[in-house]
Amino acid sequence: MKEWFSSKELSSVAGMPSTIQGVNRKARTENWTARKRTGVRGKALEYHIGSLPLNVKKALYSEEESANYIISPIEPLQLWITAFEQLSTDEQSIVSSWLMRNGIKDFITFINKQKKDD
Repeated sequence: MKEWFSSKELSSVAGMPSTIQGVNRKARTENWTARKRTGVRGKALEYHIGSLPLNVKKALYSEEESANYIISPIEPLQLWITAFEQLSTDEQSIVSSWLMRNGIKDFITFINKQKKDD
């Protein structure tokens, strides 16, 4: 869990001043625990989570714990099956008949022609 936050990060949190200067002013007034940010030039500070007001802590924790979702690519056959199953019984029959009569090559030609017409 992240423990140190920059003024810029805190300025986007609800209940905080909307400017970096405002955050720094509030931090000085409320005597927040601070340290110099590493890897930056100047007097950039970051503030410890323990020093922050309760409502800000809650907002930061809720932002931190968002879930990560991994979506795997869909195999073409599975995509086709899923799309076909979405059709009504009559539509499935039409598609099946068309494919049986004309073949997959004509089906692809038909799809490509539709793309050009759009």
